Amino acid sequence: MRSIRVSIPLAATLGVMFSGGVGAAFADPVTITLNSWRTEDIAVWQDTILPAFEAKHPDIKVEFAPINTNEYNAAVQSQIEGGAGGDLITCRPFDVNREWIKRGYFEPLEGLPGLENFDKTSRAAWSGADDKAYCLPVAAVLAGFYYNADIFKELGLKVPTTSAEFIDVLQAIKKDGRYTPLAYGSAESWQLAYNGLYSIGPAYWKGEEGRLGLIDGKKKLTDPEFVDAIAAFEAWKPFLPSGQESLNYADMTQLFTLGKAAILPDGSWDINQATSTGLNVGVFGPPVPKAGDQRFLQEMPDMGIGINAKSAHKEAAKTFLDWVAGPEFQELYVNAAPGFFAMSSKPVTYKNKLAQDFADLKKGAELTPRLALDRLSAGTPPLDDETWRLLQVMFTKSDVTPQQVATELQTGLASWYGPQKK
Repeated sequence: MRSIRVSIPLAATLGVMFSGGVGAAFADPVTITLNSWRTEDIAVWQDTILPAFEAKHPDIKVEFAPINTNEYNAAVQSQIEGGAGGDLITCRPFDVNREWIKRGYFEPLEGLPGLENFDKTSRAAWSGADDKAYCLPVAAVLAGFYYNADIFKELGLKVPTTSAEFIDVLQAIKKDGRYTPLAYGSAESWQLAYNGLYSIGPAYWKGEEGRLGLIDGKKKLTDPEFVDAIAAFEAWKPFLPSGQESLNYADMTQLFTLGKAAILPDGSWDINQATSTGLNVGVFGPPVPKAGDQRFLQEMPDMGIGINAKSAHKEAAKTFLDWVAGPEFQELYVNAAPGFFAMSSKPVTYKNKLAQDFADLKKGAELTPRLALDRLSAGTPPLDDETWRLLQVMFTKSDVTPQQVATELQTGLASWYGPQKK
């Protein structure tokens, strides 16, 4: 389905959006709608966030209208191209959103006062080819390792900081024989990338140096740092549970929460599930190749919010977004939804201890998003999808090497992505 972009002169756009100023009163109450894929957040928005906003802006009512995550992209595209859709749209990061920007779905946000609270890196996932902001950053997620602190104490283990220490800890747990070292399986290939390779890999390819190097064509996936990262990930295989090939994401979490496994490689979004049985749970960040190396941490921009270019209530939507950009919203949201982290430069206090522990991992670490979601998955075959597939092959077939995985990934990317064809 093709869309027709309505051209709006920038001066007129800004005049419509920002003439009223922050907190402008409206002659009649205005109702605006917020689309989101997070159906699980209905109570978060309806019981906590929206009442706080409406208490300060009684002339604006916001309706939270989530769509099932698997149907969200198609539904938003269909609605907007049909001249409908919410006044506010929750934005996917990077390539999906860049396509939506190209189609003219969003009102540009240049001039929104709250944008000054976010640096260029935070805005990058929702910026267009013109480098302008089209969605306001809302929250990011982190990746790391949950561990059962009681098991660690029982076995006399210390939290590992290097790759060698990590393997030593896994070997000690396996030798003891009472617990599975890693609650991890390969039935769902997405998490092999997101909670595995993309988590530990940045320490090898140097975070943004490697990711941006792939984007501009200066680096190849067959370079030693990428092959070494895949090899470090493959080294987990001896420490997985028996039958890991059929272990899915929910099974992994359950294995950990029942106290049968010592470590769960996972994302911050799983905080509530990882602690659901009352275990004494801690978290540590990705180990570095050798002592003294710079630490890296996967911080994935998860969601932003933009204004529908066809909205009839852009000024009210702008007032809401400016509030979302401030510390009141940031603190409300991250504490109502533990495991999601503010991207603003304004300080935020996390009431959930494990969420604060996750946030503390950012101190001294260089932050980087998931490797393949920015431009590198906009063609066929998408690098992200290929990474899922080939990691699963490597974890289920003993004769597939990290070098073979890297070579096939590079061949696929170079088949369509211009900078990699050099």
